Amino acid sequence: MKIMSTRSSIGVARSAIFTQRLLLALALAGTTASLHGQSIDASGQISGVAAGGGLYDYTLTVSEASDATTPIASFWYSWVPGGFFLPSDPSSAAGPTGWSASIVANSIQYSSGSTATDIAPGTSKTFSYVASFSQAQLAATPNSGITYAYAGAVDASTPFEAFTVTEVVPEPSATSLLAIPLVGWLIGRFRGRQSRLQV
Repeated sequence: MKIMSTRSSIGVARSAIFTQRLLLALALAGTTASLHGQSIDASGQISGVAAGGGLYDYTLTVSEASDATTPIASFWYSWVPGGFFLPSDPSSAAGPTGWSASIVANSIQYSSGSTATDIAPGTSKTFSYVASFSQAQLAATPNSGITYAYAGAVDASTPFEAFTVTEVVPEPSATSLLAIPLVGWLIGRFRGRQSRLQV
């Protein structure tokens, strides 16, 4: 009888350990799935125009993809840990309503003031800054577009994602598109006139 109760006790203990391990594994799997389920899928574009007096106005549009599961609450533009990549310090920076901007060395931190003003999945917001470097200088500066987006505070929250802000290439204006056939016609007339003069 004693042998039977000892075996029974061992079986119960093993069953309890197995159950605890199974529950722990399920709990960890749920936590991991929850963490992996939160995602940021940011993208950005920048364009600049001469503002006069050696300054340039830049417009930065940051978007959160519609398949992302977490809004963007802040981002650090032209930065990686330990590196600041703008050609020089901007003179000023601003965000949309509800956002603040802080110039940090040769980079800019933009932060939302509340969850109501975050960049929600499927939306975008426009930011700006003024600097003394041209678009050509910005484009020639290595890593100047590298940016980190965060679900919370800048450099202190997860999830986060690194992405590259790309330069908007201006489209040719309608006037220049209309000028192309005109130039071709003028060249044709000029060549026709030259051939008649040589005859």
